[in-house]
Amino acid sequence: MGDYGKGLELLRLLGGVENPAVLELFDAVEATDYGREAVAFVYGGVYQRPGLSLAQRQVITVAALETLGYAEAQLRFHRDAVANVGGDLAQDDETTRRLKRIAVYTAKGGVAPELADVLQEAKDAGELREAVEAILHLAVYVGFPAALNALAITLTGDEHRERA
Repeated sequence: MGDYGKGLELLRLLGGVENPAVLELFDAVEATDYGREAVAFVYGGVYQRPGLSLAQRQVITVAALETLGYAEAQLRFHRDAVANVGGDLAQDDETTRRLKRIAVYTAKGGVAPELADVLQEAKDAGELREAVEAILHLAVYVGFPAALNALAITLTGDEHRERA
């Protein structure tokens, strides 16, 4: 999955620079091949999936990174990227609030009842596909196990609410 050319083009747009620092980092540690694969997968694959706009992807990435609390350089990059793709971190419509909560709960982990509630809200609003896509997107930032756990809650949400 993924295409390096598409990924590099998107990474340049998000960062607003011709030579993304992340690629310079991989080059500096002699892992250029890994950097190319990462750009192809993340920016040429995951980011190219339908279901969320680039602005939505950046907003949920920022929400997740803020929750993690230890990725300051990446947080700065993605905060700037929101504006670079025409987004607004202050946007406060119902869908955006729901997606941000999904991002926070997915990143935080251990909050299955809360995540189940917001996923039910998404389902009720006809936005379960967007919620699932948000979780898939976040796997890159919060880890595959966290995303898998969140995806499982999309299937078992009622069970988690009953336990709370």
